[in-house]
Order: sequence, then C-alpha cells, then structure tokens
Amino acid sequence: MFTFIFVAVVFVLFIWRIHKGFTNGIMQEVVNILSGVISLLCVVLVFFAISSVVQKAMSTLTVCMIGLILLGVVFKLCNLIFKPLLALGNLSVIGGLNKLLGAVMGAAEACLLSFLLYKGLDFVGIYVL
Repeated sequence: MFTFIFVAVVFVLFIWRIHKGFTNGIMQEVVNILSGVISLLCVVLVFFAISSVVQKAMSTLTVCMIGLILLGVVFKLCNLIFKPLLALGNLSVIGGLNKLLGAVMGAAEACLLSFLLYKGLDFVGIYVL
C-alpha cells in the first residue's frame, strides 16, 4: 500500500518540479538553490551563535558572526553576478535553452527530493519498496 502512495507522491513531485523548472529556467533555479543553501547556512550559524552565548564561548560566537558577515557579502556578490545572467535568459535565442535546461534541473531536483523522502521514510521505519 505504501509503495503505491510513494510512487504517486514521487510522480506528482516530478511533474511539479519539472513544470516549475521549465517556468523559471535554469538560471533562476540556480539562484533559488543558492539562496536556499545560503539561508540554511545562516540559520545554522545563528543557532551556533546562540548556543555559544549560552555556553559563554566567545571565540565560537566571533567565528559565527564573521561567518554570517562573509555569507552576506558572498550573497550580495552572487546577486551582482546573477542579475545580468537572468536578464540574458530573457533573450529569445537563449530563452528556449534556458527553459529546457530548467526542466532538466527540475527533474534532478525531484530525484534528490525523492531520494531524501525515501531515506527519511526508511529512517522512520516505513519501508516503501
């Protein structure tokens, strides 16, 4: 029973991510993934900073603050790089290839999410295959 539900969820996930990737294009997909990774790193650094304040470890707090500042600078530099690339994606010659590669990127993203879902269910003890 779980196998059919898992297959249905993975199928819907693939359709959703491929459509979203085709709509956005590969350049916007890369920007979205990069933003998500940087946001996740910022959250981790904030939690480390909070735990270092609780433990009164000022050296760890200093490293976390420097890391947050550097991540902000890297994010701004990436925005400066990707703004012109996103504008290039709107050209009609590059636009079709951009959308096609976006769909491929969406399929790769769906594969990764399906694998993570499978491993998460396996960790909990729900065996789907």
